[in-house]
Amino acid sequence: MMASASPLLTWRTTIAFALAFLGAGLAQNTDNVTEPLSTFKSRPDILAPALNVSIQNSSPEGFAPGYIFIAPFQATQTGPYIYDKFGNLIWSGYGTIGPGNVHDFKVCSYGGADHLCAFQGNQRPGYALGHGIILDETYTIVKTVQMGTGASSMDMHEFSLISGGDTALAISYQPAPMDLTAYGITFGQGWIMQGVFQEINVTSGEVLFSWSSLGHIPPLASGVMPNTTDVSGTGLTPQSPWDYFHINSVEKSPYSSDYLISVRHTSSIYLIDSSTGAVLWTLSSDPSSTYALQNFNFSFQHDARFLADNSTHTILSLFDNASNGFTRTATESSTLHILLDHTLRTATLLARYMAPVPGGLLSDSQANSQTLPNGHIFTGWGSVAAVSEVRADGEPVLFATFGRYPIMNYRAYSFEWVGRPLTAPSLAAFARDTAPGTPMSIYASWNGATEVREWVFHGSAEREAGFTVLGSAAWEGFETEFVGAGFNAWVYAEAVDGAGTVLGRSATVGTVVSG
Repeated sequence: MMASASPLLTWRTTIAFALAFLGAGLAQNTDNVTEPLSTFKSRPDILAPALNVSIQNSSPEGFAPGYIFIAPFQATQTGPYIYDKFGNLIWSGYGTIGPGNVHDFKVCSYGGADHLCAFQGNQRPGYALGHGIILDETYTIVKTVQMGTGASSMDMHEFSLISGGDTALAISYQPAPMDLTAYGITFGQGWIMQGVFQEINVTSGEVLFSWSSLGHIPPLASGVMPNTTDVSGTGLTPQSPWDYFHINSVEKSPYSSDYLISVRHTSSIYLIDSSTGAVLWTLSSDPSSTYALQNFNFSFQHDARFLADNSTHTILSLFDNASNGFTRTATESSTLHILLDHTLRTATLLARYMAPVPGGLLSDSQANSQTLPNGHIFTGWGSVAAVSEVRADGEPVLFATFGRYPIMNYRAYSFEWVGRPLTAPSLAAFARDTAPGTPMSIYASWNGATEVREWVFHGSAEREAGFTVLGSAAWEGFETEFVGAGFNAWVYAEAVDGAGTVLGRSATVGTVVSG
């Protein structure tokens, strides 16, 4: 949904946004509103978030090709997931890539082929500590990436491969001692959290560029003082430093090679010189902005990206949260497309995209916006467990939810993807009794396989011989059910692609007689 810019509104909420980013995969008292879950007979170990797709336009003018990539946390099964745009689960990564939370889960290019990239690590209030991981089409981790010398562990807010996968952009949150008397910390040692980003050679680990906020952007620029929000920190200990900065995205310009960063606690976008580290310009709603905002404002934003860049103009995309749970500057969050004129020093709003639901959505934290190859805008709504897709003219083509707070999802993406898991298909079979004419239900699935179009089922009275084809069923989602006309004590299934090629075979399983 698209609309023109709205005037500035400000107020302070009376109830704090509680406990954002706390906990890592804690089981909740689930229900079909707070945390709807999908269960599967062939994979009873999987309790995946259930997508409620309320807007779905699959016509040629509808949603773009591709899958949905999310990584919900504070969930029963925290982890990365892939869905199709009809709401069918494609892959559950719960428990397969290590402990802790997964964030920023997406398709990336590495070694000349599509891979999956994500941050994986331990959650802290407002940030995280971990590393980047790269998975191949079999869902096997083929590379891990860490921050370079002089930085704390990698943070959740950005892990992106660039230059064909040769280098990575990553963020770190690094505490440092500092005299904070001017900011109300008048006893004991003060501690501040500086924002760090690096460009790292993926193969060697060499740091090609490193930048730290202190020395370039002073604490005075912050709009969030110590001990004022759920993620600000007290500034009293290295475990709770004052997070004056809160960097949440970094991208390298394909034109200038300079770095674009989004900083939530200053409500500003900065361009960083790739040679000197100097701040080349600032985009903000306050007087520090290099550019005069013509018809819009923004605050507490995430995910600043280049849409176009040259010597005279830059077009940016950012997600305007317009709230941090304590202060608001609008009644709903939105994606902004902004034109910067480097000669006139003006910033003009080209488009604003809101959630395609009545009243929109207000995301107090997290969230992102992705411009797809066909011009559609795909949005993950952060602290609101939802995704949407709209056309460039604002016409909605997809909206889906997968729970309510405390279920959250840092970023969501849409990509085309081919998954070829190393695991075998899974199968379960059930019948009421063993009489020859008793119908039986067989359930087949293959976690992560994207090329299955049909299942062929085989049955026998003996485990090792005598199998005949019972029939086939078209793929109908993560799990496909086939009802056989008669009882078979032993069954197996073959996964077949659109050309009739057998891609995989399940183990032979015994039929469970429930009586």
